[in-house]
Amino acid sequence: MRAWMNTGTTLALLASVALGACAQSNVARLPSRTGPTDKLDMTTWSVVGVDPVSGDVGVAMASCVANTLADALAALVPGKGAAATQAAFDVGNRDKVYAALKEGRSAEEIIRLVSDSVTDARLGSRQYGVVTMSGGRVQTAGFTGKPMLDGAAAPNASRWAGVRANASRGVSVQGNTLVNEAVVANALAAYVWEDPTGFNSLSDRLIRALEAGSVAGGDVRCNSDSVRQTAATAMIVVARGTDGPYATEKIGLSDQGTPKAPWLAISTTTSRGGDNPLLDLRRKYDLWRRTVKKN
Repeated sequence: MRAWMNTGTTLALLASVALGACAQSNVARLPSRTGPTDKLDMTTWSVVGVDPVSGDVGVAMASCVANTLADALAALVPGKGAAATQAAFDVGNRDKVYAALKEGRSAEEIIRLVSDSVTDARLGSRQYGVVTMSGGRVQTAGFTGKPMLDGAAAPNASRWAGVRANASRGVSVQGNTLVNEAVVANALAAYVWEDPTGFNSLSDRLIRALEAGSVAGGDVRCNSDSVRQTAATAMIVVARGTDGPYATEKIGLSDQGTPKAPWLAISTTTSRGGDNPLLDLRRKYDLWRRTVKKN
């Protein structure tokens, strides 16, 4: 069982998070059970990370939105940056972020581009996390719609939303509809933690950060009186610094197991009340890590 340190406290992905793993086969252009689409209310938490030395970029996410694949939330441009587009997901907005990353714009410029209420009538329902790099300098920026922030700040609030980032470590963690702030705070702590056993690659950091958010409670909708599932969908995508840009076509599609896929692409989904998909994600990731070659 993998563990990580958070201000002196060892956390672990406990067996009580779920009772088993959900199987998801790798099929070319694998669609979710709900079918691919351009728009979906994809409330979630995600981790965006970059390595300014290697140019590697990646995104990992989990959500209680069930029976759908969420690879499309990620935009990866090796050597320049990565981003997550979530909450009221629209592939057109994701593509604006993706194009801006490819142009080499900074994280702050990208957030300004997509956070204009004049051009986006649903801005209050959007959330973004962006990490960019240029000349060895990393910049992070995020956006969470005001209604989500107001709801999280209300007395006796039951759903938390917000962004936490660490530019010096090249990471941004963002989420909404969460049990509490610890989902993103613990994910950030897990990402920056240095594993003394050496599991500190970008992909290692992304998956343990996602797991830390799950341990903290994850998506509030997947937690009921008798079930603590924390998520129903989970994925991780990573591109190496020498790879081309990557973003899949629609929400509900995954390129895993196909020539279109980035260097690492694992996506899994199940129904609410079922097994926690992060267990299946970890199992597949550990298998991938044992067999993959960096170059």
